[in-house]
Amino acid sequence: MKDTQREQTKRPGRPRLLALLIIPVLLGAGLMVARAYAQPDAGSPRHKAFMEKRLNKMLDDINATAAQRSSITTIFENAWTELKPIHQQHKALHDQLLAAFAAPSVDPTAVENLRKQIPGLVDQASQILTKAVEDASQVLTVEQRQTLVKTMEHHHGHHPFM
Repeated sequence: MKDTQREQTKRPGRPRLLALLIIPVLLGAGLMVARAYAQPDAGSPRHKAFMEKRLNKMLDDINATAAQRSSITTIFENAWTELKPIHQQHKALHDQLLAAFAAPSVDPTAVENLRKQIPGLVDQASQILTKAVEDASQVLTVEQRQTLVKTMEHHHGHHPFM
């Protein structure tokens, strides 16, 4: 009878031990996803240079004229300027989330309030980028747009999480 009682007292601790092992793994995975999503360097000069390189490659691929290059570069420079404060706000939220998870006690309400702000920023960025693409499409010919679509379809499968 004592062995049965001892076994019963151990069992309630097992779920607790399992939770203690799983929670850090889930938090770590969640923080990795949040970090990848937030892209803290998205507003940096390095990221801007990368995006300019990609834009120039795209314009090379479709044999854009000098006038098209100038117009499209201006369109995306303006979009970049509009996106910069959104990237800064997104990074600030990211930093606040990390601080919330690093605190001695995690406040679920505070974390949720921070999380709720992210989709609004993503939506703002999406609107700016969509407008830039729409404006750029007015500068390109149908053939150039179709070439871009084919290139995007080809590359789409080569990037994880896209």
